[in-house]
Amino acid sequence: MANLSSEQNVTITWKMLVEAAKKAAAAQGYALERLPGRGLSNIWQLTKGGKTKVTSIRTTRDRWVAFPPLAGGTKWKTLDEVDTVLVATVDARENPQNVQVYMFPADDVRKRFNGSYAARIKEGLKVQDNFGMWVSLDRDERPVFSVGSGIIEHYKPIAIYPLADLAAGTAGEESEAEAEEAAAETAAPTLTTISDVISWARERVAQIAGVQLSAVKLDLKIEW
Repeated sequence: MANLSSEQNVTITWKMLVEAAKKAAAAQGYALERLPGRGLSNIWQLTKGGKTKVTSIRTTRDRWVAFPPLAGGTKWKTLDEVDTVLVATVDARENPQNVQVYMFPADDVRKRFNGSYAARIKEGLKVQDNFGMWVSLDRDERPVFSVGSGIIEHYKPIAIYPLADLAAGTAGEESEAEAEEAAAETAAPTLTTISDVISWARERVAQIAGVQLSAVKLDLKIEW
């Protein structure tokens, strides 16, 4: 597909990605019902052929997904409650044209997040309970971030939608509740020490810059 012109380019919203995930599940024959009382978890019940399973809808505009660890990485918030993970992602970080929707078995996702958590702790990174830990959908060749990455190499998307079409179907701004849910998926941890801040910042800089963690050196200067 040709690149979108500046006039045709769209703002990719959380609402747009969630609607793409729901549309793809419905196209697979599932009836969707949101489970109440789950706060901002975005957990849904999928029913088809008399069988029901629970899914977590996750969205990403940079092809990384997050779940918050609990109890020192022995549990995962939301991820431990579901059978599948329904991910809506742009097809490219730069100049995306489409939204791809994948349905992953939760067992595979948990295995990958467990492995990634262990690798980061071994490297000396700070991974804080109850705040999102990111894992790349694409294969990441950097040693620390490679663990758990690349899940899309093993699954085909269940749907692909042009961004322009999705934009036309989800016109309008996100509500306050939707904005809160979007923020909850990508919230940065509330860190309490300078060491924690530096550790977390190094990891995020390495992810964004696409470099080895060891290549990121941060200097902190405090002026009184």
